[in-house]
Amino acid sequence: MFYFIISNLAIAFCFVPILLVFLRRINQDKAYLSIGVYWMANGLINVPIWLGLGDNKILQNQITLLYNLLDGPLVLLIFYFSSAGKRKRAVMYALLGLIALDLVLLGWKGHNFTSSTVIIGAGTLLALIFSTEGIAQYFRKMEHTHFENAMGFVYAALVFDYGIFIIIYIFSYVNKVKGAESDANFFIYYLSLLLSVMLTSFGLLLHARPSSLSPSYNRN
Repeated sequence: MFYFIISNLAIAFCFVPILLVFLRRINQDKAYLSIGVYWMANGLINVPIWLGLGDNKILQNQITLLYNLLDGPLVLLIFYFSSAGKRKRAVMYALLGLIALDLVLLGWKGHNFTSSTVIIGAGTLLALIFSTEGIAQYFRKMEHTHFENAMGFVYAALVFDYGIFIIIYIFSYVNKVKGAESDANFFIYYLSLLLSVMLTSFGLLLHARPSSLSPSYNRN
């Protein structure tokens, strides 16, 4: 029952950021919009569970493989639209490099578990690097704009989410497990997803403002 509650709450909360983006009328800001789209995508891949298709392993595997291709580029778009200067260029090069890596692996290995393992690992590493660097950059400043405060919550949520995902990645992709351990991985996944999206939503609710269009950490 506890697993059922946590998993369904996590899926439902994934749609909160995109709702906040439009309700607070900040959808013209590409950084905020990319945040909403990223979490909405996390929710959409789990919708089949609500439709009673959770036991359809073929469908679930195809959805998972597709999302594994999108996850890295989607999270890098958040960093790209929320940055400026050298950081923005670094994110752009990382995004192009990740897309190139994806294309090479798909052409070489095909769209399967093997290629997906490498793609997820690369995307997770980049997400952790840029989100951790974003938090460090945030704390180097004494005063912050509303946008910077909102992004502080977003970066913290991503560090937590991808940090926990490393555990899931090791047991589900590097060393495949079954049974109770696999069930535990799913529970950890949904719990970290719920906490991360709640932290993101809290940041948007408190600090996101329509006046913060086209912001960056290099502006006051």
